Amino acid sequence: MLGLAAVLIVAAALRLPALASLPPGLNQDEAANAWNAWCVLKTGQDQVGQSWPIFCFRALGEYRSALFLYVVMPFQAVWGLNIWTTRLPSAIGGVATVVLAWWVGRRMWGPGVGAVTAALLAVDPTHLQMSRLGHEGSITPLLTLAPLALLIWAGFVGPGFGRETGSTITSVSPLRALVAGLVIGICCYGYPAARLFIPAFVAVCVLATPGGRLRLARSRRGLLALAALCLGIAITFGPLVWQHLAHPEMINQRGEVTWVWRADDPVPLRAAKVLERYVRHFGPDFLYINGDALATVWTTGTGYIPWPLLPLQIGGLVLVVRRWRHSAAARVLVVGLLLFPLGDCFNSHVGDSLSGLRSSPGLVPLSMLAACGLVWLAGSGIHARQQAAVIAVAAALALHFVKFAQNYTARGRELYVYSATHGDLLAAHQFLTEHIKPGDKLVISDSGMNQPYVVWLVADQYDPRRWFAEPREMQPGGDWDRYTRFGDTYFLNESERAALVQSLEGG
Repeated sequence: MLGLAAVLIVAAALRLPALASLPPGLNQDEAANAWNAWCVLKTGQDQVGQSWPIFCFRALGEYRSALFLYVVMPFQAVWGLNIWTTRLPSAIGGVATVVLAWWVGRRMWGPGVGAVTAALLAVDPTHLQMSRLGHEGSITPLLTLAPLALLIWAGFVGPGFGRETGSTITSVSPLRALVAGLVIGICCYGYPAARLFIPAFVAVCVLATPGGRLRLARSRRGLLALAALCLGIAITFGPLVWQHLAHPEMINQRGEVTWVWRADDPVPLRAAKVLERYVRHFGPDFLYINGDALATVWTTGTGYIPWPLLPLQIGGLVLVVRRWRHSAAARVLVVGLLLFPLGDCFNSHVGDSLSGLRSSPGLVPLSMLAACGLVWLAGSGIHARQQAAVIAVAAALALHFVKFAQNYTARGRELYVYSATHGDLLAAHQFLTEHIKPGDKLVISDSGMNQPYVVWLVADQYDPRRWFAEPREMQPGGDWDRYTRFGDTYFLNESERAALVQSLEGG
């Protein structure tokens, strides 16, 4: 337990300090989540007037997952609307994911794999960056790992290393199965990548461990547990499925305009494009070299996972292949590895790049694969060459992290990142709050900015009751909504500014 405590201290130390300033500025997606959570907390409505949104809420011109709003709201209720409370839930969720990875790895593979998985995840650059963002996708690793933990907790997957881990009749609990099903369904309300990954993962895991399921089906207790699990999932996940089927124009809107295929592409070509994108997730460019190419959010050139883990992952893969026939743990791990790109296969990202957020269900399985390789190597008896190799991997991993940390902390000084994350807008807000007087009209140029109005609302800690009571002007166009006014604050281009000045002078 001392080892786990040390890992958690490292995980927390890397995720919790300086959340309001690192990463710099405030992304418009973070601001949209913060502002709408604040609106619901104070008025019971999101920014467009939808009461207590469950399936999705509208912001920036798209419909977004509403689950994260309710994760943020308790922190806002205590500490208010600001950048820190927007990112704090993600940071805590990141630490919780490290704990859960330790528990799942320990239950499936043994204490060594659990400890190493947690340690690798604690210092993983991609997971670290996600944990410091107030984006709804940042808690995806937690939401996609939780179903496996719940299946273990309910008795559907038992402990064991290298042997069949299907359930025994006495290990399952119908009550726990019901709770597990309910929570698994709730996890699907997160980022769209989780909605695709979780149902597929749970279903394929059932197929990958047929022995345990057959034994359950032959007993009354087992049948009750299976029925309770399915009932729980149906109660919470069923309404979300219905929403996607009955109202695709809302909840599916963003996905409909970002397909990787064109509208006139035949079905075989669409399938080929999806398959090509899927395969690229396993290539070295994404995994070990460049990762996500969105430089305003990610420290590019770091890779999705640290490249020094490659030798350990190869060793883990050898172990998994050897244990495949007799180990449900091996099969479940392979399922996670094969399915993690699912949420990033159908929709485009920046240019032709792959998305780190949509691929985040793979962070824990990839770390666990490397942990399996290391523990297997240690268990087979480390000779001098093997010991030297392990030391070399550890040294390379440390150097990789140091380089990442230097680049990550220096990103805010890059003009492109500073502007794209609204650093200049936040600085202007800080200056103007000391000089503007009540009743003054504030006109801000929105040229080259991405949804500056919502960032300003967060920085201003705006009262949602004023938002609904005062004049608002919005111009829907293209894929995004453009707000040009709320109250006496305007966000205008050059011609609009000239027209406003003329009307004010004429008035």
